[in-house]
Order: sequence, then C-alpha cells, then structure tokens
Amino acid sequence: MRPPAICLLLLASFHLPAQPAGKRLALIIGNSAYEHGGALKNPVNDARAMATALQSVGFEVIRYENQTLAGMKKAINEFGLKLRDYEVGLFYYAGHGIQHKGLNYMIPVEADLQAAEQIEFDCVAADRVLAYMETASSKVNIIILDACRNNPFERSWSRNTAGSGLALMNAPKGTLIAYATAPGRVASDGESANGLYTSILLKYLNDPALTIEQVFKKVRTEVTEKSAGQQIPWETTSLTGGDFYFAPKTSPAATTSQVTPATDADRALQFYSAGMNRYNEQKFQEAITEFSRSIQLNPLDFQAFLWRGHSKYSLGYAEGKINEPLLEEAILDYTRAIELDPANSDAYFYRANSKKLLKKLNEAIPDFTLAARYDPKKSDIYYYRGLTYYQLKKYLAGAEDFSRCIAQNPDNLQSYYWRGACLFENENYPEAIADFTFYLKTYPNNQDALLFLADAYFFNKQYEQAKTEYENYLKNWPEANVLIYLAHCQRLLYQTDQALTTYQQVTEMDPKLASAYYWRSYLFLYEKNDKASARKEIQKALAINPDNEAFLKLQSEIK
Repeated sequence: MRPPAICLLLLASFHLPAQPAGKRLALIIGNSAYEHGGALKNPVNDARAMATALQSVGFEVIRYENQTLAGMKKAINEFGLKLRDYEVGLFYYAGHGIQHKGLNYMIPVEADLQAAEQIEFDCVAADRVLAYMETASSKVNIIILDACRNNPFERSWSRNTAGSGLALMNAPKGTLIAYATAPGRVASDGESANGLYTSILLKYLNDPALTIEQVFKKVRTEVTEKSAGQQIPWETTSLTGGDFYFAPKTSPAATTSQVTPATDADRALQFYSAGMNRYNEQKFQEAITEFSRSIQLNPLDFQAFLWRGHSKYSLGYAEGKINEPLLEEAILDYTRAIELDPANSDAYFYRANSKKLLKKLNEAIPDFTLAARYDPKKSDIYYYRGLTYYQLKKYLAGAEDFSRCIAQNPDNLQSYYWRGACLFENENYPEAIADFTFYLKTYPNNQDALLFLADAYFFNKQYEQAKTEYENYLKNWPEANVLIYLAHCQRLLYQTDQALTTYQQVTEMDPKLASAYYWRSYLFLYEKNDKASARKEIQKALAINPDNEAFLKLQSEIK
C-alpha cells in the first residue's frame, strides 16, 4: 500500500533558453508488482508523487503503473511521437533496473531473468527513451531512472548498500545526468512514503528560485547528510544555453499578500508530505488534517485525496469495527481521486473494499473490476473480489478469482481456503477437498477448514475419510451439530452399534436435536428389529417437532 522510491538517475538533455520553457510533457512509469524476484515497496508511490509535483509546475503527465515489456515499449513509443509538439520532455521510471555490457536497462514486471543473455531482449534499454528525445527537437529533455538496484540474478532485489547499481551514461551536448548515488553503487529505500532521494527531490523541485543545477546540488547535500555518507548523489553535465527552472520564477511585482501558483503547490506538497508522515505513524486523524490542508491549496492533487481516503478507511475499519460515516467519507475521497486520475487502481480497489464493508456488495464488484483493469498483476484485487462474490453467493465467479490470485501469489494460502469454500458451495467436492487438504498442511488446527474438509468428504460419499476428519475435529471442538455427522458416517458404514451410541451422545449434548432421536428410531427399527425402542425414540422426536413429515412417516411404519 505504501510503495516509496528507489534510487534516481536523472538524465536531462538541454538546449536551455534564457526564459522558462513552454509546453511540457512527462511520461511516468512505476513498477512495483514484480512476478519474479520480489515485489518492491516504493516505485508506484514515488511515480504518483512525481506526477503530482510535475503537474504543479506545468507538465502534462502521462502515467502508467506495473507495466509489462510490451506495455513499456508502447508507452515510450507513443510518448516519443507525441513529444515532437512539445518544448520540454521528461521521462520518469521507478522500478528495477540493471546494467549489462555498459548499458542500463529497465526491468518490466513479468521479467524472469535467469541468464544475462536475456536482458537485452526481455528488458527496455534506457537509451530507447533518449533516442526518441534526441529526434523530437524538443528544447529540454529529462530522463529520470529511479532504478539503481542490486543485480537481480543474485536474487538480491531488496535495497541495500552493496551491489553494482547502474552504469555511468555518457552525457551528450545539452544533457544533465544526475544519479541518486554514485555510478556502480545502489541506494537505499526510505522507511516513509517515499525513498530518501525522491523525497528530497520533491522537496526542492517546486522551488521557483532554484535552477536545475541548484536543485540537484541541494539534493546531493541533503541525501549525503541523511545517509551518513552512504549514498552520495552524482551528476555529470554538458548543459548549454540559459538556466532551466522546474518551477516558474516568482514575479518581481508580486506582493507579500499575493501567493503564486508555484508557492501554493509548494505549500501543498509540504502538507502532503506531513500527511504521509502522520499516516506512516498511524496517526490517521492528524493525517486527515494535513491532507485536507494540502487539498485546500491544490484541489487537483489526486494523491492527497487518495491518501486522505486511506486515512479515513483506516479509521473506519479499526480493530475490526466498522464506522459507517467514515467509510462513506472515504468513498467520496476515492471518487474524487478517480475523477482526477481515472487510471488509479488503488482508488478503485479501496473504494470497492469500503463498499464491501458497508455491505454494498453489488456496487463493489465493478470497482474491483476496474482496479484489475489498471493493475492486473495485483493479486489482492482478485482475492477481495472473490470474497465479495462469495458473500453474493456467486461461487463459481469467486472460485475463478481465487484461482487468479493463486496464479499470481501462490503463497496466499487464504486463497486456497476460500476457493475450497466456493467449490464446496458449488458442490465440486473433489476439488474442494484438494484445496482444504493443501491449506491444512500449513494450518492443521484451523477449525473451519477441518469442518469444511470433513463435510466435503461426507457429501462426496467418502464416509470413511469423513469419519476420520469429524473425529479429528471433535477432539478439540465437541459440538452436537458435528457429532451427529460422525454418527451419520457410522450409520452409512453399517457400524450400527457405534452409530446408536453416537446418536445417544448427541441427544445428551443437545436434547432438542430431534433428528438424533429420529435416526436412533430408524436404526432400532430397520437394523435391530426393535420396534419398542424405535417407538420410544420417534416419540421423543415428535415431541420436539410434531409436524415433521419424515418423523410421522417413520412412526406409521413402526405401527
């Protein structure tokens, strides 16, 4: 839920004018949901934060999350062609990256790199973006690669300070290349909403008094200090022309009572960052206050609405207790986030879960479906949509969703349990048995799974196995409603004396369970030929339920 940043390589090619640049276009890709080698915490959140910051300084932003190889190439191709009509182009990538033969590659979410020979075919070269930028004739081009990570072939995809990082890239004329850390090194993730480098870059990016060189000097200084010298950002430059500012410079004619849009955006970002800090500290009410302040200054910030919604959701479902008004407020915030960012998978996902908690199950399903459309690799979407289908008694659809979840995340054992439950309700007992058996290998004392397994064997007419599982269950949870099924198994296995004894135990545990008397009567009549005992037992059953047709029929047969 909190995907922060990774190390940032910033590559910018400039033919800098003396005045602020014109039309600005940015492509942002954040990859977190890696299928192999381990998912990442930070990239999606960093990508979203960068999108907000760049929009506030005049960029038109195109953003994608969790992209495949084909998706990344398509996005870059479309961006490169569109860039021809813009003066400034910016590409931001957060996710896994690797160097190979002196070149840097971005790794798509489905890549399964087993050998170095795969890299150039299964990954996207950073030079692909630079090639488009060089032919677009845009005056200013910026590439940000937040991808300085360990070699995934070593299965060390989590961030630490060892490893090979990214390679040093040549800076063509008019280019600035800024690395989050020195070439050949890796950088560390932060523990809050964003990674160390990105959080500090966001802090200075909106300052209208800073040139791009000054921004990165301040970033380098602060990152070095906060990492105790373990991470030192690095830049090479061959800039030409005048100064470039990310944010518009403040007009000299502005008075102290006037606030420029850039200043509002900067203050909004400060409140947003404070909100994220409070959220990570689980101080959700304080987070709501900070996000609300951010929204007042920048009402188009979908991130602030999203995380204010998350804060309300967290309070609205605290310790398993539902606060309906807060969940309704969360839904409104998620709806606004979606209006501002229609491809926001998280907003759809949590709006769906809010509706699910409010028992608006039919309304939740379309939101889960939209979340899956924009983030098809997020297994939790299928898991919670499956739970919703189960509550709606749409068991086949539920089983299909749990299968999708298992395909993406085989370690989610709860999906096996719930798929088994769906299959059981759909009377697919053999497959339900397989799921519950697998689940119980890890959770052998799960009460519900043990009972489901016993019932599945029973309804599949595997009475010997059902008897064993009922006995296992009853060792820890002696219940009359379960004990009677053990008696049924004994009866169906023609273990008449055992069945009579067990039915008797049922009546002792629950004297009002009329069916136990009925089955004792049945066995006395048809297996023991003891009409007197049969008559006595059926009378006990009829005393509890005098209108039961099966009881009356057996009574007539005894006479």
